[in-house]
Amino acid sequence: MAVVRVFVSYSHDSDAHKAWVLKLATDLRAASVDASLDQWDLAPGQDTSMFMQQGISESDRVVLVCTESYVKKAEAGSGGVGYERLILTAELVQNIDTKKFIPLVRNNSLKGKVPNFLGPRLYIDFSDDVQYAAKLEELLRELLGAPAAVKPPLGPNPFSGSAPTTTGTGRTAGPTGVTASGQLLLDDAWFAKEASAATAGIAKVKLLGHMELRLSLHAEINKSQLELLNAAKASQIRTFGWPIGLVATREEYGPRPYPDGIRTEISIDQSAMTGRPSYDYWALRSNGDFYLLQSLFEDDRAEKKIFFNTRIVRVTESLMFASKLYSTLGVGPETRLSVRVTHRGLAGRELTSAGGNRCIWPSTPTQADESRSEIVVAVGSILETIVDDVRRLLAPLFMLFDFKELNEAVYRDIVERFVKGEST
Repeated sequence: MAVVRVFVSYSHDSDAHKAWVLKLATDLRAASVDASLDQWDLAPGQDTSMFMQQGISESDRVVLVCTESYVKKAEAGSGGVGYERLILTAELVQNIDTKKFIPLVRNNSLKGKVPNFLGPRLYIDFSDDVQYAAKLEELLRELLGAPAAVKPPLGPNPFSGSAPTTTGTGRTAGPTGVTASGQLLLDDAWFAKEASAATAGIAKVKLLGHMELRLSLHAEINKSQLELLNAAKASQIRTFGWPIGLVATREEYGPRPYPDGIRTEISIDQSAMTGRPSYDYWALRSNGDFYLLQSLFEDDRAEKKIFFNTRIVRVTESLMFASKLYSTLGVGPETRLSVRVTHRGLAGRELTSAGGNRCIWPSTPTQADESRSEIVVAVGSILETIVDDVRRLLAPLFMLFDFKELNEAVYRDIVERFVKGEST
């Protein structure tokens, strides 16, 4: 799914009005809306008619800044606004029910706030600059598919004694993470879709080894893309390599909004530091589901190795990220969370250590290619039980290497040092 493309239609009423429209378009782009505006997209010598026609027809949405002057020009069919009216009217004739066009009202004392060709469409009133931030959020929620009020599912008929069948997205799960229909939350179709996209992406950079992380709350929430983005930013834990849920500052790698949440893909054919490829994909759903697929840090350092201490640190980081993420999203501490960690591309690898200060008895390369384990933990207890939970998630992986079983003290030392920010 692509970024939402928006064409901004307005009249050049004054320099002050042009500056206001420029600020609006800039704020839209800052929120990952691909806003097109003549002030930066139209160059001297360019065909203005073609610019308007392509801008309107190729955009997903069109924002019309309906000042008094804009409405009068549209009704009179004069200037660029009049030409745009012809294009807009043609689209409206073909699809009268379209939601493509969003009127914004500003500097308008007319009785008819929007041009007649738009009909009785609802508009967003930007007349009061004091309310600008609130109205901008209203506009962004519409453009990004994140309404402030979500239609709830139907409840049971109080007089029938039986519940109606609904198609709502609400879901709950028992202590083991299984829904009433018998499906594991972590096997939801959304996870399968994200896994398919990520697997195809990492294959393009010719990497096989990776860690996959799935998180799913047992009680559903509903968050906007902006809330998800802010929570992801606040939950990163800076360590070696890319952190879990990396929110990159470079525009081409930053998260993008979609109707169901946000996601990002960072695919690098050749790292500037190591000369090797790397890959990171993650998605955060509006109901709190989180998916990540990340290439192995070990592949930047050695051939066919798995570092036991690196794996302990990565899984510790994953749980710490989950704790911060759901706390930031306002999830109750008693809410249960299903966690699944999967390592793939293991066949032919040897279990060893990332550094000389920790040693492990050499193992023969494993023949198994995948290790998967999962746990259920209360959101508010993640940091309290983190040592045991890391052990439960990784013990099945280490067992694939000549029955390796690490002492509980090893887990505790590495996990607690990492939590405290010390060297592992």
